[in-house]
Amino acid sequence: MRPGRAFPLRDPSLEVVMPDSMIRAMAGGSRIRAVAAITTQMAEEARRRHHTFPTATAALSKALTGGLLLSSVCQKDGGKMTIRIIGGGPIGGIVVDACHDGTVRGYVAKPETDLPPNAEGQLDVGGAVGSAGFLTVTHDSGRGSRYTGTVELASGELGDDYTRYLAESVQTPSAVSLGIYLDREGKVEVAGGMIVQLMPGAGDEIAWRLEQTIQSLPSFTQMIRKYSTPYEILKAALSGFAIEVLMEDIPVSFSCPCTEERALWAVSTLGKAEIQSMIEEDGKAEVRCHFCNEEYLFSRSQLEALLNGVQ
Repeated sequence: MRPGRAFPLRDPSLEVVMPDSMIRAMAGGSRIRAVAAITTQMAEEARRRHHTFPTATAALSKALTGGLLLSSVCQKDGGKMTIRIIGGGPIGGIVVDACHDGTVRGYVAKPETDLPPNAEGQLDVGGAVGSAGFLTVTHDSGRGSRYTGTVELASGELGDDYTRYLAESVQTPSAVSLGIYLDREGKVEVAGGMIVQLMPGAGDEIAWRLEQTIQSLPSFTQMIRKYSTPYEILKAALSGFAIEVLMEDIPVSFSCPCTEERALWAVSTLGKAEIQSMIEEDGKAEVRCHFCNEEYLFSRSQLEALLNGVQ
């Protein structure tokens, strides 16, 4: 979406913090599908866990939000979607796991990445990610079936890249909009995203009206700074179309299933020789989850007990 008229912005200091949520809806007589989400707390949790610098925070937030939205429109029967983005930029790469239940986790290879603002004065996500690479999505149904789709990156700005994936791999005309705004300390003040799709048989008139509506909108960051709920966002984005809400107030969050037990099991897979070496050289073992940056520390006694149980 391109910049347009300015909106008066909300004053965060005067508001009650609303929980992150997502909405699924149809519009235009079921000829348009739309999903929107506010992901402020999710994005801030990711920033806090991974200690990302501002540009990396924006890139990770957009990747996570886009993953949630993509999972919502593509994963019909649950399961998990893994997204890998490698564009040749200084951030190195991004990995996202998104589930249909509204949970997501992910990380960037180089969280300290921070660049000067781009030509529009915005956080330079495209420069950080790069555009000489691919976006790869692996769908896992959770019942043994998996398939993967890959597209070349369009710009590295991520909204454009998710849009290309839906158009080329899923073959659904779509517009993906992602936004984030940071405060002066680099914390996430607001974040969110939206996918609008034309359904099969929508017709030229609906397609033209939708295109005109989308093109008249301001930047998505401006929209999420004005509107506090996903429904308000969709109502503004699809003005002129009747909206039918399918599901509202769907919780979304940054969530990782890693546990101390799983981390200890990972250590056990290293084998007796490696565990014995840890005991003799360090007297402990440290395991860090890439996805959530949680650290698990195991003592000498725990390693010795584990060693006795390893076959």
